[in-house]
Amino acid sequence: MKKKVLGISIGVIALIAIIIGVIVLQKQATEKKKITTAQNQIVTIEKETAKEGDLYKEVEALFDEKQDFLSKEIKTTTIKEIKDKLLKKQTEIKKLNHEFNNKLNTNTAETNSKNLQKKVALAQSKWEIQTEVNELFSSKEPAIKGDNIKTELPITIDLTKEKITKVTDKIKENKELKGKWKEAIDSMLKNATDQVNQVEKIKNLLNESFNGNVPKETVQQSDYDTLNKEIEKVKNEELKTAFTAKLLLMKAMIETKGQINALTQQQQAAEEEVNKAIEKAKADTTKALEQARGDDKLLLGYSDDQIEYARVWLTVIGVKPSELNAKTIPAGTPINQYDKGSATYPTDVIILYGGYSAEGQIVYSSNRNGTINVYPVPSHWQIGAENANNPEFVAKMTQDILDNVRLVNVDVGNPRDVLDVIKVQK
Repeated sequence: MKKKVLGISIGVIALIAIIIGVIVLQKQATEKKKITTAQNQIVTIEKETAKEGDLYKEVEALFDEKQDFLSKEIKTTTIKEIKDKLLKKQTEIKKLNHEFNNKLNTNTAETNSKNLQKKVALAQSKWEIQTEVNELFSSKEPAIKGDNIKTELPITIDLTKEKITKVTDKIKENKELKGKWKEAIDSMLKNATDQVNQVEKIKNLLNESFNGNVPKETVQQSDYDTLNKEIEKVKNEELKTAFTAKLLLMKAMIETKGQINALTQQQQAAEEEVNKAIEKAKADTTKALEQARGDDKLLLGYSDDQIEYARVWLTVIGVKPSELNAKTIPAGTPINQYDKGSATYPTDVIILYGGYSAEGQIVYSSNRNGTINVYPVPSHWQIGAENANNPEFVAKMTQDILDNVRLVNVDVGNPRDVLDVIKVQK
């Protein structure tokens, strides 16, 4: 009986062992299947983040073909979207690793993801710096967009060294910023720094020559010349206009001082006359300063050609026309364009004429030194049909015009009169 019970017990134990074995095998098979599925997910991430993968291409597209300059179409939102995608992939890898106790092969996927994250971080750093650099300049066109670089743009009117230093420090802190992109950024920062230094230099010179908005009586022509030279280097037109206005006040003071000195020297014979001369000079100074603040600004903003045409017309004709027209005639053009045999202009000339022929015309060439050469060209060629067909006659008549060119000193004139003529120019 005991042997029979023992046999039954052994059989039960064997059956239980078999059942447990089957359960373990099933569990191992299920676990293996899950691991395989998870590993396939990792492989998918590997492919997306590897070269030629979709996510890899998205990151590459943030840069130009040489992977140095940023893409011209890059946007803040695009960078954020790609960062979010990479973070999601990284989180997915960590989750699977934790779930399967690091039994998965995730090295390649993790390496790919981290490399792409570094590249996106580089793109974001470059984009932030580019944005800040573009804000240093007043031009509507950006200083840098993609590989399109503008290194001579004018700065904003209120730019400070501190703002430039803030950008420079960001670049120094990131050792990954290098190559042609960094060289371009450095050149733009140098342009901005040079302009800020130039503005500070001019302000210091002005402080030395002015008491508030009034020039000091000690200003010299050399002070004016130095300032004028420095102001010419300013790229921001708004700043240049403001500095030029003060330059005009200096000029008025210097000219007035010359008048005072001349009057003083002439009136040394009598103390009373000297005192009168000083009082008159002070009055002239006040008047000159007031005029400098008003009339001398009237012609700011108009081109040299517009001002020249008006002054030439007032010097030669003397009366404001109903309208003023100007036309450039190139050198080599026949003086008489209607008949054969005409002599030609030896240089480029300007023809000025009014709204109708009775107002007159002027044909001249500028010497660019305050003088012009006036050609006595008639407004109408009335030489008769017989002479018009005679090249020798036409040649002699037009040569006489060249032989009788006269040199004329152009009067600067009253700024208000000059402005009136500028306003009727077409």
